Amino acid sequence: MFKLWTLILLALVVFISSCASAPTPSATESSKPTTPLTSTGGVAVAPQTAPDDEAWAKVIQEAKREGQVLIYYFSFAGDVGLAVSKAFRDKYGIKAEIVAGTSPVMLERIRSEYRAKQFTTDVADMSPARILSLKDDKLSLSIKGLPALRDKTGWYTHPLDMDPEGYTLNYSPTVSTPYINTTLVKPGEEPQSWLDLLQPRWKGKVMVGDPGVYVGTTYIYYGLVRKSKRLNEDYFRQLGGQISKFVPGSARDQALVLVRGEGPINISVSTAGSASLLAEGAPIRAISLKEGWGSNPAVALAMLSNAPHPNAARLFLNWFLSAEGMKVFAQSASQITYRSDVPDFLPNAARVDPSTAINLDLKDLDESNALYNAGYLTKLWKGDAGK
Repeated sequence: MFKLWTLILLALVVFISSCASAPTPSATESSKPTTPLTSTGGVAVAPQTAPDDEAWAKVIQEAKREGQVLIYYFSFAGDVGLAVSKAFRDKYGIKAEIVAGTSPVMLERIRSEYRAKQFTTDVADMSPARILSLKDDKLSLSIKGLPALRDKTGWYTHPLDMDPEGYTLNYSPTVSTPYINTTLVKPGEEPQSWLDLLQPRWKGKVMVGDPGVYVGTTYIYYGLVRKSKRLNEDYFRQLGGQISKFVPGSARDQALVLVRGEGPINISVSTAGSASLLAEGAPIRAISLKEGWGSNPAVALAMLSNAPHPNAARLFLNWFLSAEGMKVFAQSASQITYRSDVPDFLPNAARVDPSTAINLDLKDLDESNALYNAGYLTKLWKGDAGK
């Protein structure tokens, strides 16, 4: 019996000693983060760099070796191009040369380059219709795999929702609505409805973008009549009798005629043409008519199929479509983008009632462009307006 108790006591001593010698983790040690492990074939291993990340790191490396990217940039020239170019160069040390011009001119330059097999341009920034024509002519590439496009959070409307194939990357909408010259139209005298424009007091005072050369007018018609059915064909036929001037030229030209006081109202003005003028204090203002206003993709990007600096082109596109790049663009251009994580920089005088928006998509633009190419509104208004 004595031997049995002796053995039990010895075992107890050994057990207590072993417990006392085991180190207790300190609070600091227990709170240290550990490397996450993943299981591969039953063996725990540390996670490896994602292949996509490795591939993109090589794109950045090669882009820096290429050293430059050439962009045909139609939408906003001057200070906007300078701001975009500087921000990209400051971040990556790569020169972004921006050549500004209208969409038709830029498109013809690109086609001339490809006919001559003298490839100089990497990226095109033009109206969605012109960008789509690049795809149809096999002059552009799909770039839907850009890292900036992987996550759909941070977007009101994601570019790949508009073009899942990734040839046309729409990044900024325009808002089209009638504008008034605030020195010619007194407060309280503004029309409240599109129907008000048929009143005798507006006869011979309504300007409109020439529907033969300015497609934005057709977009307005399509949204109000074909898309939303808030107005009808007969309304636009009657409106033709009120028109004082068909304004040729660009979106900016539509706003400039108002700034110069050539008339009290132009129904074809958009934020694409008015924002920079409003930022300079122009005496014009958007008005919200109760039947609504139109919004459509205004500008889009494409990478050209024979870009001489393909990696720098991809890097520029990825940066420009990121929140960082979009903020540089929006702030310098006083514009809006499709990114929800980028502030709206529109001047107050360009703002309209959001509840009456008529949003056009790319299919709507295709149908509108077909009407434009057929001269539909010109024919509709010819008998009434005699212009």
